[in-house]
Amino acid sequence: MKKVVLLLMMFIILLPSQAFASVTMSTSEIERLYFENYKTQVKEVKEAQKNLNNILGKEVRELTEKVKQSTAKYNSVVKSKANKTIIEQTKVQRDKDKKSLAAAKSKLTKEINERKKETNQGLKYIADQKASLIKYIKDYNAGKTKDNQQQFNANTLSSLNSIEHSFIELIDYLTKL
Repeated sequence: MKKVVLLLMMFIILLPSQAFASVTMSTSEIERLYFENYKTQVKEVKEAQKNLNNILGKEVRELTEKVKQSTAKYNSVVKSKANKTIIEQTKVQRDKDKKSLAAAKSKLTKEINERKKETNQGLKYIADQKASLIKYIKDYNAGKTKDNQQQFNANTLSSLNSIEHSFIELIDYLTKL
């Protein structure tokens, strides 16, 4: 909310004077004025992608612990030279646990890859929105649009809010089950 208020203040006070002071704005100037948090937000999404294993891997961690326990139990039964049926039963349980773990790891990898793919597409969409907004701002400052200051402010604010909302959705998608 503070960002929105700050952006509105910037539009009302700073931009009209900027528009009259300089007809042409470079891309770096536009990025500095309008997209100061963009790189930080992209980094947040990338970090969230890296942490997917921790968020989605609860079942794998539990099954890994179960495999360790069943393997330890099997090894102790073998060392104690128990009868063949007990050894066979513990071996079957250990193998069953290993298969469950392998299946869970495969499912987790597939889920992580799918989420990364979708969020990378989201980042690409956001980059396209950003490029479109930069072009619009440059065109407005060069006098190539028929928008007045109020329309320009409304369109720019709407686009910035859309980009911000897209980042929030991506982070939520990556951090919530």
